[in-house]
Amino acid sequence: MNVLAINAMLGGPGLLAYLGTGARFLACGGVQPAEGGAIDALLAAAELALPAGTVDNGRLVLVQADSAGDMALATGIATWGRVALADGTWVADFSMSGPSGTGQVKLVVVNPPEGDPEAKLYQGGTFFLGEVVIGG
Repeated sequence: MNVLAINAMLGGPGLLAYLGTGARFLACGGVQPAEGGAIDALLAAAELALPAGTVDNGRLVLVQADSAGDMALATGIATWGRVALADGTWVADFSMSGPSGTGQVKLVVVNPPEGDPEAKLYQGGTFFLGEVVIGG
């Protein structure tokens, strides 16, 4: 599925129903591959709520299952992200940035060291999916 297909599904509950239980958002570093390509640097994974979010004015708003955030698996700068089903099936890839960047998904890192890039994750640190601008 690509962003155009996601946009087509944003008119109703189709995408959220498709994601189902256990869908995840994966925060990745490095260069974003072609759609569905291999992940070179998995930095963090967040299980999505059920439903995985909402559609508001034609935009997908993802919601993490754990409102306390999720823990980063590795240290690095998140440059792109992927939504995958519980079984690992690829759904879509998106650009990422810190809160002041231009990524489709904004990453919020709890208590980052001063001066570090906004989208830098730290192994064992907590992160949240912030603003999500997908579609619309």
